[in-house]
Amino acid sequence: MSRELSIGVDHYGHADCTVITVVGDIDRNSSELLRETIERLVSDYRPRIVLDAGGITFCDSTGLRILLSGARVTSEAGGWLRLAGVSDVLKRLLQVTDLLTWFPVDPDVAASLDHAARRDLQSPG
Repeated sequence: MSRELSIGVDHYGHADCTVITVVGDIDRNSSELLRETIERLVSDYRPRIVLDAGGITFCDSTGLRILLSGARVTSEAGGWLRLAGVSDVLKRLLQVTDLLTWFPVDPDVAASLDHAARRDLQSPG
């Protein structure tokens, strides 16, 4: 039985990034919601995105394509896409497809936010 995808979006000013919390299955029926969310944030000049992936219960090739596309569009806009709290399901899929090293991965959202805040302190200007 498929678990319906739900997405929450929160902006964290101190780290100047947005957290997308994803719960449920990312598949061909639901992946469009995630794609639209990422693209909307980038078009709203919020290209620094942490994807809280702890609640992902399933991800197919369509979902992987959306994640890769998200990494590309955020990078092109001067930002990034980090994965936080990656579920065992997604971690296994990323390992099998040799994509685990493609994404910056943190143990949880707090570590991702800390990374973003530290990165800002190191930036010139």
